[in-house]
Amino acid sequence: MRVLPSLFVALGVAALGLAACANDPVYIPAPMTMEAGMLDMTGMLTEAKASLPLPIKTETARDAMKRAALTAKLGVDVPYVKVGDIEIEVSWTITNLDAKPAQALIELNGANEVFIYDPSMIILDPGNDEAPPTPGLAGDIPIDVPAGGKVSGLFTEDQLREAAIDLDQISRGNVNPFRAMLTISKNAQSFQPMTPPMLVNGRLQQNPMGDPIPRAAFREIVRIDLVFKPRAHMVLDYTVRVRDLRGILHDLLLTAVTDKPAELQTFTPTDYIPTIPTPP
Repeated sequence: MRVLPSLFVALGVAALGLAACANDPVYIPAPMTMEAGMLDMTGMLTEAKASLPLPIKTETARDAMKRAALTAKLGVDVPYVKVGDIEIEVSWTITNLDAKPAQALIELNGANEVFIYDPSMIILDPGNDEAPPTPGLAGDIPIDVPAGGKVSGLFTEDQLREAAIDLDQISRGNVNPFRAMLTISKNAQSFQPMTPPMLVNGRLQQNPMGDPIPRAAFREIVRIDLVFKPRAHMVLDYTVRVRDLRGILHDLLLTAVTDKPAELQTFTPTDYIPTIPTPP
């Protein structure tokens, strides 16, 4: 009888240890520094782009069976990596290599298992040269950087979760990117897919299409994309921080790309290009 309390304590400590392990973050430094803000051959300031796919382990047969069962139950496609399986944060540091203070912008985009969100590829108002550019998923806010100085910051877990849901709403739900960016959806339990925009009496119109997508089927971001747009010569270093709540990150992280490539899940997302009819 005296052994039981000790046993319960041991089990409790073990459970706490497992929970702590699940919440312990891992850090994935960017493979390369991003450098931009120099003049190109046309006299324009250069920008830098970088992509960092997350090292996700190959889906097991058991996980695939569970996913197929959930897909059948919900009646919608359920991804391998869902919102809530991992929590992502991106920390960054800008270094100004110029002798004068200047501003820089960092735009965060990304890809889920199916679609890549690249706003430079998305024209929302064809034929209107004065239309505002398609927004990124996060960031793109001017940052003051002192001469020869450094500025650090981060895209938080909340921002990355919002970005993942916005991307799914845009690509699977045909939600206008501006509407997605201006609506807080990080805690949304579902979203309603819409038809692609249609011209009705000279105006664009959308209607609900199918059943709402439940949160259990929201697609998580599996690739981080950054665009660095400084207005002087600067460099950007960044690190991706991940809390692996489901245990799907490879233990070797990016080293697995060269050492254990067969153990990494291969995702082949395509660029999201909406069909936007041109008003007469």
